[in-house]
Amino acid sequence: MKTKLACPQCAEGAGGIGGFFVETIRDDGLYTGQCPKGHKLLLATQTLRYEMLFEIALNAISDGYYREAVSSFAASVERFYEFAIRVLALRAGLAPGVFSGAWKKVAAQSERQVGAFVFMYAQAFGEVPLILDAKKPLDVSELRNAVVHKGKLPSCGEAIDFGRAAYGVIQAGVSGLRRLCVDEVNIALAEHVAGIAAKMGNRYPRSFQVTPTALNVIDDLSGGFKPFDQHLQARGIAPLL
Repeated sequence: MKTKLACPQCAEGAGGIGGFFVETIRDDGLYTGQCPKGHKLLLATQTLRYEMLFEIALNAISDGYYREAVSSFAASVERFYEFAIRVLALRAGLAPGVFSGAWKKVAAQSERQVGAFVFMYAQAFGEVPLILDAKKPLDVSELRNAVVHKGKLPSCGEAIDFGRAAYGVIQAGVSGLRRLCVDEVNIALAEHVAGIAAKMGNRYPRSFQVTPTALNVIDDLSGGFKPFDQHLQARGIAPLL
């Protein structure tokens, strides 16, 4: 998949609007090289892992890779659980060393991470969170396991329905986190960006950017969030009725 980045020098010369160009997505979020006009770049995206995985899944649907879409949607939800756990741990005042040690105990078991998210969310909000589970007409948990572990080749409709369910889980969770502990959300995001900045060392000039994605934790969701179908249509994907 490709992602969109903007050259700061091009943006400055165009009154704040830079020409976008694409690069292959990097795991560390760092991009170096030159823009089409030859400007040397050192860019970092503050896009969170779950946001990028969700974008990868949408692009996979657009390209006709439905199995990859389902697995990426599922990974996006799991990484959202991790982000939410970090935010709720900050709210609870858990020491960084204690959190790190606790996370190591569950880092390799996704089901344990779901359990940690459910109980930490319930403790903070006094209610059970929305998660990906067995629901009719689509059992998303069964579909995820069939795709990831049994090699199932899902249909376009199944991939879209799975994505819609994942979108609802994540956006409902983000809305709650922003409502209850937006300061901790911002701290967790700042820690994420600081981790990327540390990889830059003392190299300058540098810039940080927000990649345009369907999910963005800094969005104000107090008035609700866009329907999933709008994101499909923006990418040329026809929603199934």
